[in-house]
Amino acid sequence: MKKIFVLLAMALGLNASAQTSKATISVDSRVKYQHVTGFGGFSPSPTWQYWLNDGDMDKLFGKGSTQLGLNIVRLYISSNKGAWGAGVANAKRAKKYGAFIFASPWTPPKEWKSNGESANGGSLLVDRYADWANYLNDYYKYMKQQGVTIDAVSIQNEPDWKADYESCIWTGEQMAKFLKEQGSKIECKIIAPEAIHFAKSMHEPILNDPAACAELDIMGGHFYGWNGSSYPLAAQKGKEVWMTEYLINERQQNNKININWKDDGFLFARSVNDAMLANMSAWVHYSLKRYYGVYGDGTYGTTENAITKRGWILSHYAKYVSGTTRVRHVLSDATGKLTSSAYLSQTGDSIVVMLLNPSDNTVTTTFDLPFNTQGGATVVTTESTSKNAKKTTLTLEAETCNPELNVEPWSVNTYIFKRCSAREDMPEGEEEQESIFSDQFDFSGGGCVPAGWKAVYEGGTRGAGNYDSGPRIMSFSAEGLMPYAFYFRTGTSTGNVNYGNDTKNRLVLEPGKYTLYYSLVGWKTKPSITATVKVGSKSVGKLTAKPEYSVSANGSASRITQSTDKSIDFEVTATGNCILTWSIPSIASGLNECLLGNVRLVMHDEEDGIVDIPLFPGGEMINLGNGQYYDLSGRKVTSPVNGLYIKDGRKVMKK
Repeated sequence: MKKIFVLLAMALGLNASAQTSKATISVDSRVKYQHVTGFGGFSPSPTWQYWLNDGDMDKLFGKGSTQLGLNIVRLYISSNKGAWGAGVANAKRAKKYGAFIFASPWTPPKEWKSNGESANGGSLLVDRYADWANYLNDYYKYMKQQGVTIDAVSIQNEPDWKADYESCIWTGEQMAKFLKEQGSKIECKIIAPEAIHFAKSMHEPILNDPAACAELDIMGGHFYGWNGSSYPLAAQKGKEVWMTEYLINERQQNNKININWKDDGFLFARSVNDAMLANMSAWVHYSLKRYYGVYGDGTYGTTENAITKRGWILSHYAKYVSGTTRVRHVLSDATGKLTSSAYLSQTGDSIVVMLLNPSDNTVTTTFDLPFNTQGGATVVTTESTSKNAKKTTLTLEAETCNPELNVEPWSVNTYIFKRCSAREDMPEGEEEQESIFSDQFDFSGGGCVPAGWKAVYEGGTRGAGNYDSGPRIMSFSAEGLMPYAFYFRTGTSTGNVNYGNDTKNRLVLEPGKYTLYYSLVGWKTKPSITATVKVGSKSVGKLTAKPEYSVSANGSASRITQSTDKSIDFEVTATGNCILTWSIPSIASGLNECLLGNVRLVMHDEEDGIVDIPLFPGGEMINLGNGQYYDLSGRKVTSPVNGLYIKDGRKVMKK
């Protein structure tokens, strides 16, 4: 069976005109990813000397055609309580537009730190943890007394960076201890750890400590040195992931910043879109007003108090993506240069597609939508000053699920397609169901074998760990069908990849009916793959199939647009450990190679409905309480009505 929404019209290559190419974007709203909260930036209080007045804040947070529509503000928590009033005016003005406001400290009072009388470096003394929690809560209460309720505070800005300015060093374990013991004293939401490049060593100790994790509301981090990873562990724990600081100013030269649209504009746009493809729920620029920000400060060739091209780009996301849910899309284009993402509106009646075209070509793009549309709106930003997030009504000649539009060269685009009727020829695929677990591998540690998995190949066995060759996780474009895949192979002896043989990561199944889903793509060739399911000592399911599609090595497989999808139905009659194995036959010379992805195990529970059991990453399951119902975000529900919930570590349908 072909993948849901496998492209109906694959890119056909360049036309006779070298300035025209074709692309296809297929959207499947049945496969949902993260909720998107919003976009914004840091308010540079007088401490930074780039002050924003009410009129400036109106331009940045207002919703009009000449305003950006941002909805997140980050403030600075000074270690001097006498300076707290600096951010009040900006916070009040942003709240007028309903913005989410959070604040980050650069250092605790220096006398509370291990290095004595310095604001730079050092660490917070353990016997001052309670004082620091009260200090952060005092900031929240102070702002409330000034008439503005902030939504969250951070524990520390970049706790893993030894800076020569205000700073404080924490380990992940120290931050987990602080949250566990002191987090309840803070009356608003908590963002942590705000590590400089989303280091796993900073956030995993928090997420893996149930008491510390319970105090964390948002997992925040910065993009400096970020490797493009998503963070499925955070999603499993019900935490949104926010990018809370990034600036790009490397193009500063000769007292001017290179503001070339084709270079700087798309570097910035790609950064925002990459975060969305990595399942992040917010993107917050470092400084709202700066030559590298969304609002010029008059230096390095920028115009003071004028919206920059970066600002207009961020406006696309702030106005049209905030509040949506990202959904699966598959992009295929002849140039290989386009970048995109797709979203379902809050009301469910519109699809929003972001599309970046950093090429000289006009791209004729066919959109494959999950419903019929007769139009909506288009928004475009180009180098021209007449096209700064310019919005135009889109009217099609007739209802269609495959509208075709021309995308301008070197343009940032938003397409909003409104539903007008159901699509009669919906492609075969998964039933719609909310997913609280990611089916992607965790690639943040580089190519690896994830916990619970083993690979047998060429006479050897490889367990969990990081590797740069041989069987391992490979990363592909998030705009394809398999963003991450397990590459496995064999030589002159039969090999396999398996889950369940590791005694530390068992997959224990109770009696019931199940379905195992998985996807295959050949690597250069298309070898037969035999999938088997064993529970206890009994074989309960088996299927042999060849992948219909293959990709090649040497960088030509950056995006997987086709896969062969298989499923095995089986029944468990007695509780036992489940072992899943995908075997690949030996070959006389050379290698047989394959990619495995989208592994998902579903239990068909007659009483409670469908239960998803996650296998990626590491086969982890969450357990939020004995017999207690939680919503899909992990919040306790005292009086559940009919619908989807988490109960005893599983997703259940209460009827």
